[in-house]
Amino acid sequence: MVEVIALYLAGLSFFFTGMAGISDNLRQMAGKRFRVLLSHATNHPVRAGLLGMAAGALTQSTSVVAFILSGMISSGLLPLGRAVIVLACANIGTAVLVFIAAIDLHLPILLLVGISGLILAFRLTVKWKPGIAALLSTGLVFFGLDMMKQAFHPLQASQTVTSVAGFFDYWPDAAFFLGMGMQMLVHSSAATAAIAVTINKGGLLNEFPAMLSMAGLGLGTAVATYFLSSNQRGVSRQIAIFQMVTNVAGTAILGALLLIEHMAGVPLILALEEKLISSMSGRMAATYLFLNVLVAAVSIAWLTWAPDWLARISPPTAEEHLSRPIYLSTEALFSPETAPDLVALEQLRLVHVLDSYLEAVRASTGAQLKPLHDAALSLGQEISDFLTALMEQPISPGVAARIISFQRKQETLRALEENVLLFAQTLDSRGVSDLPERMIEALDTIVLTAVDTLKSYDQADIEVLVTMTDDRGTVMEKLRGRYHLGTAPSAGEVAAMHYATTLFERNVWLLRQLALWIREDARVSAV
Repeated sequence: MVEVIALYLAGLSFFFTGMAGISDNLRQMAGKRFRVLLSHATNHPVRAGLLGMAAGALTQSTSVVAFILSGMISSGLLPLGRAVIVLACANIGTAVLVFIAAIDLHLPILLLVGISGLILAFRLTVKWKPGIAALLSTGLVFFGLDMMKQAFHPLQASQTVTSVAGFFDYWPDAAFFLGMGMQMLVHSSAATAAIAVTINKGGLLNEFPAMLSMAGLGLGTAVATYFLSSNQRGVSRQIAIFQMVTNVAGTAILGALLLIEHMAGVPLILALEEKLISSMSGRMAATYLFLNVLVAAVSIAWLTWAPDWLARISPPTAEEHLSRPIYLSTEALFSPETAPDLVALEQLRLVHVLDSYLEAVRASTGAQLKPLHDAALSLGQEISDFLTALMEQPISPGVAARIISFQRKQETLRALEENVLLFAQTLDSRGVSDLPERMIEALDTIVLTAVDTLKSYDQADIEVLVTMTDDRGTVMEKLRGRYHLGTAPSAGEVAAMHYATTLFERNVWLLRQLALWIREDARVSAV
């Protein structure tokens, strides 16, 4: 018995290590280019569904698929309506793992682990390392399942298994809640189903309880998703709510059909599976597949009004709204003459972030700084990528010169955003007293003036901004000395305030560069 337990635990360890490896390595492959390709590949609902099934089969995790889709929705690469089709059909793809668990693939599994492991060990391909590592992880998943099968094989004729099977025959509802509980612990319906199919090779469950355990996975997924997403907001929570609702609906339909067939004797799912599939393991895998087909069907039927309902239940956060370009699109690349004006509108949104940083310090809500910064970085990268793509279009020398000018402006804005963030973080860590408050108000006044100037391009506003960002070194030295003499209780706070005043000077200098850029761009635009 000790050897059986050890073999089962080792198999379980390989299984979960492999599942984690698949998720981690495929996340590494989900870069910008990969997401753009996915966006183009999902332009049609049928292609989106097929891609979802392929993604589910490759990742064996709807969590990985949801992670990729959330990023694509937030960045504007994919609308929610198409994303839910991909996610719904990804559930169907995860059934591949369950069917593999139901058949004997001992030799191919060993070859997969051996070949992929040797490729990684001898570094035969560095470029495709995440993909090869994902293959090795897949091999470990199947190797772990194979070990668990070996562990349960000798138990088929044991008295204990016979007693357990009798209990579930008498209380088949318990099998439903067993499947639900296992799913809540494992957090992967495909993994739970594969483990259940493997364990049941020992004869733990008979026909009806075994199929009810598969139905319980859908409700387990919904409950687990509810608890895991309780602290999420925006798009991520929309995806979670969608998963919850569709899985509850799929479970309800499958459970009702199984109960009707069992209690009323109407030939439905079980009768069809018995005709087509001889093994219990295969029928369990087929029931799991049917559950996910139902989930996909509910998702597609709900598609017409789901996005609007989800947006009302969990509207996008301010950070998600900021990270997504509003004015830039692929179509805008075909009008290079007007595209810089659209870039200017997106860059204006970045300048507004600076005011949000300072407001967060004033309101003592420094926790907002990091999400805002991440969103600003995402938007800034989108702008830079758009400008690079714009330079690759057939354009006149005058337009090219203006685009290069906007690229320089973007570099200034990137440096300004990082420095204002550092300034805000420094003051937030020390609290807002008299001197920091004056610096915040002064910088905020200049930032708001820059916003107004970028909106109007009025010559008077430009000259006001240039004057406001004139050299302030003498003033800041006086402020440092005054703070040092009268108000600082410790050397650490003195050092922090000196650092803050240095950042303030740097921010004013960068705002001056922005002011000079506005002056030059206004002069060129007027020609």
